[in-house]
Amino acid sequence: MCLFVKAKRVRVMEISGSIWHEDLLDESRVKHFHFYTLSVSHKMNMETQEYLMTDFNSPVIPQRKLESWTRPIFGQTVVAVLVYLTAICNGLSSGYSAILLPQIRANGSDFEVNQEIESWIVSIYIGATSVGCLMSGVIMDLWGRRLTVQIAVFCITIGWISIAACGSYPLMLVGRALGGFGKGFSTPAVTFHVEEMADPRLRGALSACVLLTYSIGIMVISLLGTHISWRIVAGLAAVITFIDLVGYSLLRESPVWLVRNNRVDQASEVYNWLWGPGHQPQAERELQELLNRVKDEKSLLANDSLTISKWNLTQYLQPQVLKPFFIIHIFNLIQVVCGTNLFIFYAVDIISGLKTDGGLDINLTTNLTSIVRVVFMAASCITLVWVGRRTMSISSGVGSGVAAVILGTLVHFQNVPAWFMIVFILLYVAFNTYGFFVLPPSMIGEILPSKIRCVLGAYIFTMNDIAMFVATKVFPSVSRTIGAEGLFWSFGVFSLLCSLFLYLMLPETKGRSLVQIEKYFLQSNVLWITRNKKQKTTDTQIKL
Repeated sequence: MCLFVKAKRVRVMEISGSIWHEDLLDESRVKHFHFYTLSVSHKMNMETQEYLMTDFNSPVIPQRKLESWTRPIFGQTVVAVLVYLTAICNGLSSGYSAILLPQIRANGSDFEVNQEIESWIVSIYIGATSVGCLMSGVIMDLWGRRLTVQIAVFCITIGWISIAACGSYPLMLVGRALGGFGKGFSTPAVTFHVEEMADPRLRGALSACVLLTYSIGIMVISLLGTHISWRIVAGLAAVITFIDLVGYSLLRESPVWLVRNNRVDQASEVYNWLWGPGHQPQAERELQELLNRVKDEKSLLANDSLTISKWNLTQYLQPQVLKPFFIIHIFNLIQVVCGTNLFIFYAVDIISGLKTDGGLDINLTTNLTSIVRVVFMAASCITLVWVGRRTMSISSGVGSGVAAVILGTLVHFQNVPAWFMIVFILLYVAFNTYGFFVLPPSMIGEILPSKIRCVLGAYIFTMNDIAMFVATKVFPSVSRTIGAEGLFWSFGVFSLLCSLFLYLMLPETKGRSLVQIEKYFLQSNVLWITRNKKQKTTDTQIKL
């Protein structure tokens, strides 16, 4: 078959077992190509197909219509909408204390509390969130992503009802504990659910939007709380979470969990639903790819004389598990000391500690940072469709690191024009948000192998909560000791160190299927820059 291609370079891919070999041909040397494929019937339970590979910037003019390997949008939209509604419910629950405490302190409030009870209203939510996060890993493995989220949303709904109907603080504390437990219980589950059902090209953007919608939930509860009584707000939130509970019961289970629990027929139904009518070969290919990966894992465990069980602790010590675990775990922990969330919690205190010529409006600057954060979070969700994870994360660290170092230097010299200080504050927030804020949690489900994704993913989410609790607790004393300039210098140095770590270690996962990401970690290399480039796989396959 002959095909004319208008492109500077064309990748010709030849299938050999499970490895893609790549050759590059120049347009000046070749005007048309013949593409052949080798039989891979031992790998796929489908007819042998031919593939044409092109660069993203290389327009292709085919002689006949190409069969797309991009999933239709309908199924992914249904999944995303329900996942995002759950994230909004979590945001409503997280932001509630900010509108609750001022109202119950006000004169005429029908609910009397003291300072001790107020601290419990806030702290019990955080403690319950950590417990929920830790438990969710085991429950996701046993009962699946969908049922885990349903249990979490049910707890949040009961929590809202308890708060709306409470007449004393013990019942309110029960409501807050249920809300925190549900938030922690559902966060890993919704993240993994949307990632395991998303097209590889859209997975990063869809996962990042979980954080965006979570922030929208916080914003919504803040707006409601300025005009409506805290009881009515709790009642409205209960209605929203109940709608989410009903909707999530209609959602399909993750095909990854179904395959790993020997429910292949149900997994096939899910893939056929995601792909839609007329795309059965693509659905079968994706299912077969996942089945092959599970089979390879069992063979590997059998060769190593290991027990084939998801609860076998020895499998957690394998290199293909330890490498992605430490990469994403360290990424999540380092971003805590880069100031990502600390600047959110202590924005007013940090900005008020800056020394300028006296023209710095603290409230205006704080509001500007909030606006910039939301804008760049939304921009990040869109950018992830086209830009790789390595590019975004490394540039985010370098940009925020340089801005923070400059800020610390400006504070050190004092009497700097206020507008100049505001510019670098906004630059720091912008760079920090679009990479370091969005990518660490959203990449947990993407980079961890599916066989241990639930347990280790829940552990990482839990450790993030604990690390953030410790950081927020010691921040005031540290800030008083090193001052504003030392604070920003610390943010800058840790951001640059994190960028160096990511440059050396973090693999590029954009456009790769979850199975292909797992196969990368089977290579012997530890550093990304020393990987075997001849064995790299790609998912940009278009059938002829």
